[in-house]
Parts: sequence; structure tokens; C-alpha cells
Amino acid sequence: MTVNHALPMSQKRADALRREWALLLKMGYASQWTSAQKMTRQDEIAALLLLAGQALPRALTRQEVLVNVNGAPSRTAQ
Repeated sequence: MTVNHALPMSQKRADALRREWALLLKMGYASQWTSAQKMTRQDEIAALLLLAGQALPRALTRQEVLVNVNGAPSRTAQ
């Protein structure tokens, strides 16, 4: 299935994906997966949600805001 033929995502499915995204952050969840595999799955979930026009997990949007605010080193610290 291509991007042009993506099916709309139900709210129930979007909520389930956001819950899975949050669970991947918890210690012990999907313990058979490496950290890289968990991060890859989180990226896949975010891409699916964006493609369907759904909201991203709140933790993801907060994390991006924090990176944008704190990401650049202060010039006064040099």
C-alpha cells in the first residue's frame, strides 16, 4: 500500500499506537528488543500517526520542545 492509498486511522487505533509508544519507554516492556529496536518502533508509530493526521504522543511533542529550547548551547557558557 502506498502513501497515496493510506486508509484513514480510527481514533481507537491511534490511541492504541500512542499507548504502545509510551509503553516502549518503560523498563521491562518488550525486554527482548534492543534499545535501537524500540526507538525504531517509536519512529514507525510516529510516522503512522503523522501520515493519518493524528496527534503525536504528548511525551514526544514535549520532548521536541525541550530539545528546541535546550538544544543549542548558550554562548555565555563559553
